[in-house]
Amino acid sequence: MAVLTKISDVMLLNLLTIIMCIPIITAGAAFTAKDYMCYKLVKNEEGGITKGFFHSFKQNFKQATIIWLMMLVIIGVAAFDVLFASGLEGEGTDIVKAIMLAVFFFIFISCIMIFPVLARFDNTVKGTIKSGLHMTVAILPRAILMGIMYIIPPVIGLYWFSSVPVVFLFGIAGPGYLSAMLYRKAFEKVEERFYEEHPEAAPEVDPVEEQMKKYMGESDK
Repeated sequence: MAVLTKISDVMLLNLLTIIMCIPIITAGAAFTAKDYMCYKLVKNEEGGITKGFFHSFKQNFKQATIIWLMMLVIIGVAAFDVLFASGLEGEGTDIVKAIMLAVFFFIFISCIMIFPVLARFDNTVKGTIKSGLHMTVAILPRAILMGIMYIIPPVIGLYWFSSVPVVFLFGIAGPGYLSAMLYRKAFEKVEERFYEEHPEAAPEVDPVEEQMKKYMGESDK
């Protein structure tokens, strides 16, 4: 039942993301809200998919929209460069094509990483973009895997039409949930350092729950 509940939550989250992406300009806020809830799902802190989604959507709308519009321009320029490079012929052009493709892919995975950073941490637009880039480099192998996971669903849907319903239900939130599993430890390390420097901002811990964790740890030993 727990697994089925998680699957239904991811499916609902995917549908909400698609609906809120329809106006195009709201896509940034929708992706941010999706990543906000994916991280909570991974940590079992969801407390209501729809409510949490629209809470993050509203809270991060302004910054997410600004970042999203900037991303569209940057990705558009990078995509044009890749297309231009693909038309080149002659000696050494294969290296140029590979470099341009690698740059485009790095921009792509950086964009993927920026939205979870925006969803989880309060910062300026510039600070969020900078933190997203730093996080991408810090977990580069996992970030590459995240990028591949986001690419797979549309590719499958494009070549296997019968898989379109599955892609429609899980193609965005599914990779988002798996990605949250990959960057969770990195985020928790950042949060731990922050709470060490700002103990007054640390969340309150239930003493009973803390004692249970301690007891379970001793039992494992």
